[in-house]
Amino acid sequence: MRALAPLRARLRAVGEITRRIIGVPDYERYAAHMRRHHPDQQPLPRHEFARQRLDEKYAKPGSRCC
Repeated sequence: MRALAPLRARLRAVGEITRRIIGVPDYERYAAHMRRHHPDQQPLPRHEFARQRLDEKYAKPGSRCC
């Protein structure tokens, strides 16, 4: 089981990088950031976070190719 730990860590990293490249919002990373850097603020609920990221993505029409 321990022998698979490095492989799992690498697969997790590849998955995270892939999600960033294709623009999938990472709520867990956002929530961890909020806990670490803004403990006095309440993080957005998951659905609000996703809606806000989509709004930001489509608010910049010049940044898309199609």
